[in-house]
Amino acid sequence: MLETPSFDVGGTPIATIRNSENPEQEVGLFYLREEAAFVTRGIGTHFGLREILVPVHFVVAEFDLVGAIISAILERISSAHERDSSFVYEPQFQVMGREFTLTEYGEYIRLEEEYSPS
Repeated sequence: MLETPSFDVGGTPIATIRNSENPEQEVGLFYLREEAAFVTRGIGTHFGLREILVPVHFVVAEFDLVGAIISAILERISSAHERDSSFVYEPQFQVMGREFTLTEYGEYIRLEEEYSPS
């Protein structure tokens, strides 16, 4: 089981995502100044997985999309947990015709959009 990172991010998340099937499974999205990014807090606590780090520019430009992506990932994690199966972050996936990546970044999993040269 991964150790949950210690956060010095203030007390109030900019958003909270709660599992509709299991409301105790709540994940907050907090600003992490030293990374110039937002990071989830709750995935490690509930599931023993790395928290997701999202660059600040992506959250600002695509707040609703980022929330939907994190919510969908949380649903998959929770579903795997309920079935007693393991969960692995998908390194690449598509949402609304756009490509995204999840890569290891220190103690986090970094969510980014993969841009293709035009």
